[in-house]
Amino acid sequence: MRKKCNALFLLTILLLMSVAFSCDTGSGPEEVIDESDDYDPGPGWTLSWSDEFNDGVFGSDTWDREELLSPYNNEWERYTGEASTAYEQDGSMVLKATYNGPTHSIGNYTSARVISNPGGGTGLSGSTGKTFRYGKIAASIKLPSGKGIWPAFWMLGDNISETGGDTGWPACGEIDILESGHISANDGFYGHATVGQAIHSTAGTPSSSGEVSISSGIYGDDFHVFEIEWDSSTIVWKVDGVIAHTADISTIDEFQKDFYILFNIAVGGNYTHDPDATTTFPQYMYIDWIRYYTNN
Repeated sequence: MRKKCNALFLLTILLLMSVAFSCDTGSGPEEVIDESDDYDPGPGWTLSWSDEFNDGVFGSDTWDREELLSPYNNEWERYTGEASTAYEQDGSMVLKATYNGPTHSIGNYTSARVISNPGGGTGLSGSTGKTFRYGKIAASIKLPSGKGIWPAFWMLGDNISETGGDTGWPACGEIDILESGHISANDGFYGHATVGQAIHSTAGTPSSSGEVSISSGIYGDDFHVFEIEWDSSTIVWKVDGVIAHTADISTIDEFQKDFYILFNIAVGGNYTHDPDATTTFPQYMYIDWIRYYTNN
């Protein structure tokens, strides 16, 4: 009887191990769904385009995983462009940052940088992509968090040389709709109770910047809506419908042309802390939807 019980116990352990080793499919640790989509763009705005990430197929001819093995800003991650770093799951686009070891140092992390640039990271992929000029751009996002984690939702001028254009940075222009994890944000959560907003151009880097903190917890506790309202004279940033920052762009030529969207999770670098053994991995960024509105 004792031998039979031991055999049964051993079989149970082997089955559990089999399940555990078969579960790492690149998916998030759990089903993460935004259950409170009551977003109202406000009067005068008409929905012109959206991606709700409900078809389960990454890309849909809009998004590309950019390959960038030597990132900027002294960041520690490598953007490999692999399918495991960005995918659709449970109605969200998911970005995944992974620690590969053996030490917490530059190059030992893999992450995702997803772009809507036509032609992808080289400008030659054939992707239709999506660019924007003026209007309201909003996304519902659940952010990653931890020491040295630097998520962002931002835009670059479509003429930037990085993706096949003829203009360098910052002359291409940059609009940071949100960044989190700033090393100077003394909020007790390594900058994750705070989100920043900024623009970069030849008028200055940054030409204008701001930040706003959440009243309790961190932004990664739930989904939040981050957006800009952009016309030829002004960019207004909002977080959950509340104005967070405003910039006058009426005399800055860089912001009067087409821009494309980027989502990414950076690890380490000039903006944030250095990750260490206290930083949990993998880290996930969930984008439930992104919507573009016009008012003309």
